[in-house]
Order: sequence, then C-alpha cells, then structure tokens
Amino acid sequence: MTRSNATNPSNQPSIEALMMRFLANRSDASAVEPGESEVEPHEVAAGFRVDPRAAWLDANYAAASAAQLPPEWSALVGQQSSAFALPMAAGHFPQRVKDLQPLLAKFNPAELRPTGTQGALPAFTNLRTWIAKNGSANPLLAAGIARTLGDFDTAEALLANLNGADNDKAALRWQRGECGEALSAWDAMPDAPAVLFNRGMARLFLGRVAEARESLQKAVDAIPETSGWHTLARLYLAVAEIHG
Repeated sequence: MTRSNATNPSNQPSIEALMMRFLANRSDASAVEPGESEVEPHEVAAGFRVDPRAAWLDANYAAASAAQLPPEWSALVGQQSSAFALPMAAGHFPQRVKDLQPLLAKFNPAELRPTGTQGALPAFTNLRTWIAKNGSANPLLAAGIARTLGDFDTAEALLANLNGADNDKAALRWQRGECGEALSAWDAMPDAPAVLFNRGMARLFLGRVAEARESLQKAVDAIPETSGWHTLARLYLAVAEIHG
C-alpha cells in the first residue's frame, strides 16, 4: 500500500527506503530485499561492504577522475571506522557513514562531529606515496584523500595556494574541529550543491537541527540522484526531521 502525503507531510522517504538506497552503493546490496528483513537498519548496514569504485566516483565529484583507483584505496574504503558528520568535498566518499544507529536513535551532535584530536590513520604508505606524486596534477583530490587519512598538514599545504578550493578549505577546518568557523566560511560562499550540503550538514551536527532542513532540502534538489551524496543528503534531512 502506498502511503499518502497526509501521513507523510514532509514528503520524505521512509527510513527503510533511505536505507535501501544507501545500501545500493555497496557491493552486495542486492542480497537484501526491502520489507523482508526484521533486522534493524543499522544492523543490516554493518554487514555490507563499500564498493571501492562507487566510492571513488563520489570522491571525484569535483575533480578530474583518475583512470585507475589509487593503491590501497579499497583498503581505505573498507576500514571499520565510521564517519558521521561528513562534509561533501573532494576525496571524501559518503559511504563512510556506515553506522546509522547514532544518527537515528540517540543523536548527540557534540559526540558525532569531528574534534580534530583524532590521530592520522596508520599504514597506507602506498596511498600516501600516491598523494605525493599526484599533488601537483590533481591537488584538490590529493588534498581530500590526505584529509580523509587525517594528514591535515599535508592537505593544508596542497590547498594553500589553490584557487577555487574554498569549499575544501572549509572542509579541512571542519575535520580539524573548527566547526563554527567552517560553517561561517560555507555561509559566505555562493550557493553550490556541495556548499548547500555542507551548510545543512554543519547545522545538523552543531545542534541547529531546525535550521539544517532548508539547506539539506536544497542540496537534495541540487545533487543528482545517481550520486551517493544525494542519498546522504536525504539521510541527513531525515535525521533533521526525526530530531527537529
């Protein structure tokens, strides 16, 4: 039975529908049929693997895509640690938001946003070598992957003199725990899909949930449905609706 807008006045998809779309970006998502599992969505998500190619396409949304995946990319996207408050920026991939229970249940924004105190990921020597070699040819993407690895000084150096990288510079501030400053920077930028997404994401995880909805809805409208970022924008919007 199809639900009418009378029971869903915000016209937002159900959490189940969002989860099925989210899982569609994972390599073995076809094993799950909607509506046939009694397992909670966050428990289902834990059993799925991220498709490295899908993550690479989303990480390249603002940069020229390389022909081949970087070395150790699959290991990076398959790591167990989950992100929650993830900016839309080059080198980031929305599939890092793996554990949905803290978003849908308790939702304590202060515990979920970056603090800047986390250390850089160990190992990934070959990926760091790739960053060093590709920093000149594609500094935006190289900086983003360095930011994902927690190599913030490397990312800052790559972005320092790069024009048109304001969104990524703000994303670096966010990841360093300078969250209020990052939001101020995004608010000062012209509207763009990534900027709209990040304004809404930042307000959501700064506890300004009601304010987050407008920007997230605009991001949903602006980002193509084929992008994993569109699905994450809808997920964040649903979180705002639930907890607002």
